[in-house]
Amino acid sequence: MNEVSSAITPPPAGNVRKGPRGEVRIFATWCKGCHICVEFCPTKVLAMHPNGTHPIVVAAEKCTACHFCDTHCPDLAIAVKKIE
Repeated sequence: MNEVSSAITPPPAGNVRKGPRGEVRIFATWCKGCHICVEFCPTKVLAMHPNGTHPIVVAAEKCTACHFCDTHCPDLAIAVKKIE
């Protein structure tokens, strides 16, 4: 009788991607400061500028290029470019 192993083997260390997978660009003059992008970012790449008028990138290295921020921006003030 064949038994299937339930152990999960991690991927080889050489295949693990380090660093950002996306580059976030914010067009501050287009932004109305609704905070939606900051709230939707799962890795907390974005935060509001200290004056509260627009988002800023505070942790670029954490960007996974998930596109939650630019997809949900009602003003089209954010663009995410995938880094190859």
